Amino acid sequence: MQPSGAGLGKGPCGHDNAVPSPKAAGVDLAGQRWQVFIGQIQKDSRFWLFAFLILAAHRVIMLIAFSKGFSQAADAWEIVKCLYAGARFDAKVTTYWVIPCILASIVAALARRPVLAEIWRHWWAVLYILASTFIGIVAIGYFAEFKDHFNNAVFGVIFDDMRAVLRTVWKDYPVIPAIVGAAVISAVLVVTWRRVFDGIWMQPDKVAGAVKTHLGRALVSFCILVVLIIGARGSAGRRPVQLKDAAITKDRILNKLVLNPYAALHYAIHQQLAVMRGSDLRVLWPGGDIRQAAAVAFPVTACTNDIDSMTERSAKGPPVSVARHLFLVVMESYDAWPLLARYRSLHLADGVLALAGDGILIPAFVPAGNSTMRSMNTLISGLPDCGLVINYMPVARRPFPTSIAAIFKRLGYRTRAFYAGYLSWQRIGDFCLEQGFDEVHGGGDIDQGGLLKREWGVEDDKLFDYILRHVQDDQPSFNLILTAGYHPPFTADMFKRGYPVRQVPADLKDQCSHELDLNVLGHLWFTDQCLHRFVVQAEKGLPSSVFAITGDHWSRRFINDHPNTYERSAVLMLWHGPGVLPAGLRGDRLAGSHLDILPTLVELAAPAGFRYHAFGSNLFDQDRGQIGFGGLAIVTLDWILDPFEPTELLLIDDGAGREVTASERQCIRHWQALRALSWWRVRKGREIPVAGGR
Repeated sequence: MQPSGAGLGKGPCGHDNAVPSPKAAGVDLAGQRWQVFIGQIQKDSRFWLFAFLILAAHRVIMLIAFSKGFSQAADAWEIVKCLYAGARFDAKVTTYWVIPCILASIVAALARRPVLAEIWRHWWAVLYILASTFIGIVAIGYFAEFKDHFNNAVFGVIFDDMRAVLRTVWKDYPVIPAIVGAAVISAVLVVTWRRVFDGIWMQPDKVAGAVKTHLGRALVSFCILVVLIIGARGSAGRRPVQLKDAAITKDRILNKLVLNPYAALHYAIHQQLAVMRGSDLRVLWPGGDIRQAAAVAFPVTACTNDIDSMTERSAKGPPVSVARHLFLVVMESYDAWPLLARYRSLHLADGVLALAGDGILIPAFVPAGNSTMRSMNTLISGLPDCGLVINYMPVARRPFPTSIAAIFKRLGYRTRAFYAGYLSWQRIGDFCLEQGFDEVHGGGDIDQGGLLKREWGVEDDKLFDYILRHVQDDQPSFNLILTAGYHPPFTADMFKRGYPVRQVPADLKDQCSHELDLNVLGHLWFTDQCLHRFVVQAEKGLPSSVFAITGDHWSRRFINDHPNTYERSAVLMLWHGPGVLPAGLRGDRLAGSHLDILPTLVELAAPAGFRYHAFGSNLFDQDRGQIGFGGLAIVTLDWILDPFEPTELLLIDDGAGREVTASERQCIRHWQALRALSWWRVRKGREIPVAGGR
């Protein structure tokens, strides 16, 4: 078989000879270019197939790896639907990878030098193999940790403590085997590409010779263009494949596996940047009419043109006695599921349950975000999470009207923030000071021996002991505490520290996975014990204290691979303060979110008539609607719903699911409206347009 470009000899200096005159040489330049083009396009099509198969194989691997998390609805037909929808996204990504090669083929054809396209395609394919292997392995690890494909949590890598992240990955994951595996896979794929796919199906001279007229060549080129457009759209229909097409199956995990790593990363970055740049309110509020959002979120006060006026509240006065010391304790990854009766044989939350005996434990409670800093941004600033990285934004250099520390300073309280880790993490130290805290204490202050021994901060016993030494009864105080005890890597031996459960309890054996690591769960037991001891000791030395104890987000750890919506969303919410909290309230008749902590604390400390701002409402107000609007879930006394996947809600009592009704869809609209107003307050300011502004 004659190779592509045969007959184009080399001159004495090794360069391709250019034919000076087609007529004199009797050479059909157009035919030669067409032959080169056809030969290279065939190789491009093989590269497309090769790239497509890699993405498809990755999806199959993930389907097998995470099959334990499938629900009963994930039958063979649902898996086929997942593969079909995934193939559309794979075709789109693959086509974009192949377009540079096609452009190189066009250049090579015009120059009649096929080697240009050959060299480019070879190294481009190697780059694709390396990139796909890397992103594929990272995607598997990411899914194992977050139970999701790449999402907005990816941005935490940018703003997080990179050193701590890398050390955690090194300790908690098989990094060396992963690197070796990636190298082996890449080598196998490169060899496969060179020996199997980097070739020509049919002889280019015969194919090119079959289409000799300019019209025929134009028609073939047009067909190639049409195929490229269909591939780049992932569809031959009226619209291209879109993110909503990923929710094609009846199973939550299958829907997440529809996207390939490239597509998932693209959507995560695109959506986050759209929110952060403030380019389009419609990302959060369909239609983009902020006035409409205000009417949904605050129907009583939406007649004003000022968001701050809409969020203004008037305190009713403490229900019993004024809280002298207030502690808002944010426990790292403290879920609500260990508090449920069916899991108590694990003894993970004995300390909290003991405190709940004379406190108020609220099971129906959801966090503001899906990561620590997202929830902390809401708890510190008082603004609903809307995707903005508030702690890094210039507008946050001054307290918002809803900032919790600034409000308590107005009430005459000394405001302190305590964090177990370094204050440089997510610039939390500066952020707290900018939002009104008088004092900020970090892990560097607590562990005076130098570098922290744990990547994410001192252990909770050291943190709480430090706080007890620094909070005195000389003046009223508001204290924000963020722990880090239940954060990977989980390297301590909790059995030696006293965790009593060394094997799966008999009543949970049928539910627990074989890979359940009780020592990991033991870290939650230890932080729970430290919390209990702290509250008991603080109450002895600090009278009239009230403790609002919550979790920052769910731990992403459960006894098996398929937690339901409640088990993967709800967090701890315990109120403890004898003599300060209202009597007769039952926590199981209350529902709320992180947004409601600020107004509840203020109402325990502020005199009647005190004016303050809040997006949430007082949890102990008997007239409020019992609903919590979190970052990833909406909860009531009866049900919990993921607003990002509003196809089904979970009934809390019996764990059954049912379809979402019209009234519940209105709750989703309310959730969207709160996020839109928060976004507007940060990006645009307090004033909103008189009518129809965007």
